[in-house]
Amino acid sequence: MSSEASNEMLSLLKELSVYKAMDEDYRAGAQGRMEAEAFDERERRRLEINLEIQNLAAESKKELF
Repeated sequence: MSSEASNEMLSLLKELSVYKAMDEDYRAGAQGRMEAEAFDERERRRLEINLEIQNLAAESKKELF
């Protein structure tokens, strides 16, 4: 995996970590409409991040062969 891809992967993993902490706060606190919408948006972004990570992993496998 290239240095650029590694940095991107690390950035995506950090973003997921922040979302996890935000979700824990959401579950423990107020769950109004705005909070629920923010939670849903984080879920959509998590799905996008997972796809990006899969693509980075696939690209790094191609580089090995």
